[in-house]
Amino acid sequence: MTAVSDSSTRDRLLAAAVEVFVEQGYEGARLQDIARAAGLTTGAVYANFRGKSELLFAAIGARADLEMEALLTETETHDPRALLEVLGDRLVATRRQPPLLVDAIAAARRDPALATVMRDRLDARVQLLTDIVERAKSDGSLDPNLDANVFARFGLTLALGALVLRTLQLEPPAEGAWHDLISRLLDAVSEEQQK
Repeated sequence: MTAVSDSSTRDRLLAAAVEVFVEQGYEGARLQDIARAAGLTTGAVYANFRGKSELLFAAIGARADLEMEALLTETETHDPRALLEVLGDRLVATRRQPPLLVDAIAAARRDPALATVMRDRLDARVQLLTDIVERAKSDGSLDPNLDANVFARFGLTLALGALVLRTLQLEPPAEGAWHDLISRLLDAVSEEQQK
């Protein structure tokens, strides 16, 4: 067993963390279990992460960052309005892995360090959405008087609600009906509607 810090070790720890967090939940998971599942020592965990909360968010973030990178790459040629529609469609898309963020939200009530990491991560997502909305305002596809930050927080609220529904395994709305609703909401805040 080893306590090295390199990308291969981090990848092994992240994969093991997802497995253990899904199986045991955030609060039930122990760093020793994660290290053992990765074939490493707890020293390797601490050589790569400051603690369990950072490891959880790195695991969530690695998955979310890959999804976001793929989405942004896929939509580079799309205008901001189309990007917002794609993001809206993804809210109800089926995911293969269970959402770890719900465990993190529950645990953050009792863990101030985790709550801070969560706020920072979610603030970064709000900023990304705010930037997309600002681009849409600039190109005329959304009302220039729209508060981009409020709209981004509305989007985050929808995303978190969709996460809870997926966690509870509630039937998602029909994909086409959901897309139509997202398009209508964007139409309602478009510059053309305001004229």
